Amino acid sequence: MKSEDRSANSSWYVLNYVAGPSRKPAFREIEQFNSANSSSLQLFAPTYVVREERQGEIRMRTVSLTFHYVFVRGTLPQIKQLCISPNGFSFLIDRSSEERYAVIDDARMAGFMNIARAYRNCLPYFSLDDIDLEDGDVVEVISGDFPGLVGTYIPRPRSNSGDIALHVYNNVGTMAFNVKASDVRVIEFARNSTRANDQIDAFMPHLLKALRLYAAGEPLTTTLAAKLSMFCGRMEVARLNSRKLDARLQLMLHAASHIIGNMAQSSASLGRYEKLKDSVTNPWTCAAHTLVLAVISGDHGQLAAGYEAIKALPPASKSHRMIADEYAYYLTGYPAPDA
Repeated sequence: MKSEDRSANSSWYVLNYVAGPSRKPAFREIEQFNSANSSSLQLFAPTYVVREERQGEIRMRTVSLTFHYVFVRGTLPQIKQLCISPNGFSFLIDRSSEERYAVIDDARMAGFMNIARAYRNCLPYFSLDDIDLEDGDVVEVISGDFPGLVGTYIPRPRSNSGDIALHVYNNVGTMAFNVKASDVRVIEFARNSTRANDQIDAFMPHLLKALRLYAAGEPLTTTLAAKLSMFCGRMEVARLNSRKLDARLQLMLHAASHIIGNMAQSSASLGRYEKLKDSVTNPWTCAAHTLVLAVISGDHGQLAAGYEAIKALPPASKSHRMIADEYAYYLTGYPAPDA
């Protein structure tokens, strides 16, 4: 398809973006352009997190994954109008193709977005304020009195000083250390994770928050990315005796892995869920599963069908009300694409 033939169709264009004197981020320029021109351009400017040390303090910094390149979806006339405006955007010329401008089809762009999400949510370490360690987790201290110290976590009440207890093996014997630490890297998760049912219940509100951001095309907060990554890492090897509980776990792993960009784990968990889903019979649980699957797949029809199954049922618990509220959020805040 030649460039003039695609004028009426929206496509993903690869653009350069170099911020001008105002130093506005690309998404602000797109918002301003859309508002001024009654358009609906979509921007994808992938980022990832790097660890850096400044003046002895270790912190995480967000940087662009594609340097000065960004991806904008719209019609050719809209993109041309964007690029002739004094906002820092310009076309990337594709001289190896009959197309004048660098364009990526939707299928390849979806694949790239999955890869970019994986980079964005692959955190180099976690804040202890964002995660819950378990007895037997092997961790490396990143920020604290002994950076680089590796040991096995010992559960005990956290002190006000921020100390954690680690068993450290030093080729002679095992020693226990009280270590002041604020950030750690999890090297290995403890086997036979306990309280699986409680962990699944506690994770659901975090997953629903992450789904809202995913549906809106917004990045996860660092805290949410940490919680999803820890849940997937810890629970992907959990072995549950209850088929109903395992179905719920596999659905959560599918959704959480998809959101953070781990498509291999997402696909594997979905496959296990398909084998277990017939064991789920409670209408509210079925509706919760339908909600998660519909948001991940972007299937508005499936979302509406899930709501139809429970709209006549009065919520009998806090969890029921939470699911009803999520349906109300998506069905009122996110109408069908053609509506």
